[in-house]
Amino acid sequence: MLFDLSGMDILGLTLTAIFGFAVGKLRRTQSAECKTAERDMQRAKAIIQEFEGIAAQLQQAVQQHQQQVVQFKERVNAASQGKRNANWDDFSIEAERILKPTLALADQVARAYDQIKQQSNVLVNLQESRIDALTGVGNRRMFDQSLASFRALFNRYGKHFSLAIIDLDHFKKINDTHGHLHGDNALSTVGALLRDMARETDIVARYGGEEFVILMPETPLGGACLFCERVRLAIETKLKVTASIGVASTENYGITDELVHAADQALYQAKEAGRNRVFLSDSDGCSLVEISESDPSQHSKSDTIDAELAVS
Repeated sequence: MLFDLSGMDILGLTLTAIFGFAVGKLRRTQSAECKTAERDMQRAKAIIQEFEGIAAQLQQAVQQHQQQVVQFKERVNAASQGKRNANWDDFSIEAERILKPTLALADQVARAYDQIKQQSNVLVNLQESRIDALTGVGNRRMFDQSLASFRALFNRYGKHFSLAIIDLDHFKKINDTHGHLHGDNALSTVGALLRDMARETDIVARYGGEEFVILMPETPLGGACLFCERVRLAIETKLKVTASIGVASTENYGITDELVHAADQALYQAKEAGRNRVFLSDSDGCSLVEISESDPSQHSKSDTIDAELAVS
C-alpha cells in the first residue's frame, strides 16, 4: 500500500503547536537582562531544530519508500494486464525486498516519536520551571525574571508598570481550623481567580506561602488600585475569604528594590488597618484606597480608562 504523506503534515502541525505553546509562554520572560530566560529560549530553539531534522529525515525516507512501492505497483499492474511477462517468483522476491525497508521505516518512525516525545517533555519542563504547581500561576522565578524584564523596559523606554502584593488574611487559621488540604484548595482557587481577572500581558505569580503578586505593565497607580479593589471584592464575595493588598508603581519608585519594598509596606499598612483592604504607596506615603465606581468624583476619567484596561 502507498504511504499517505498527510501524516507528515500532521507532524509539522504538531511541532508548530508545541513550539507556539512553549515560545508563547516563554516570551514573557525573555529579556536582555534575564540571562536564564535567554538560555532557556536558546534551548527551545535548539530543540525545534532537532524536530525539523527528525521531520526531514522521515520525509526523505517516506518519499524514497513510496517511489519503490509505486514502481512495484506499476510492474504488477502491467503484468496483470498482459503488457509484460509475469514472473511471480520475481515479484515475491521484490515484495520481500520492499517489506524490509517498510519495517525499518516503521522502526524509524517509532524512534522519531520517542525523540519528539522526549524533547517535548523538555519544552514542557522549561515552562513548568516557571509555574507554581499548586496554584497554576507563575512562581517566584517567573516573577523575578519578569520584574527584571519590566525594569529593563522602564529604564530604556520609560514604560511604567505597577506592582501589587496580595496576602490572604488569617491563612494560618484556615489551615489550623480546616486542615492543609482546605488551605491548598483556597490557594488554588485564588490563583485561578487572579488568572481569570488579569490581562494576558499581566504577570501573576505566587510570591511565597499565601502571598501572590501581580505585575501590571503600562498601568498607572490609579488604574492598578481600582483593579486591586475589584480583586479584593471578588475574593471576598466569590471565595468567602478575605485578602489585604499593597500597591505601588514606578511613577513613584524607579528602583526595583524600592518598588517591592513600597508595595510590601502598603500591604503591611493594610494588615495593620484591619485587613481586607487595599493600600497604596506613593510619594506621600501609604494610604487606604477608597473607590466608589459609581461615584466619578472618586477618580478621574483617565484613571477609569486605565483601570478598565487593567481588567480587560
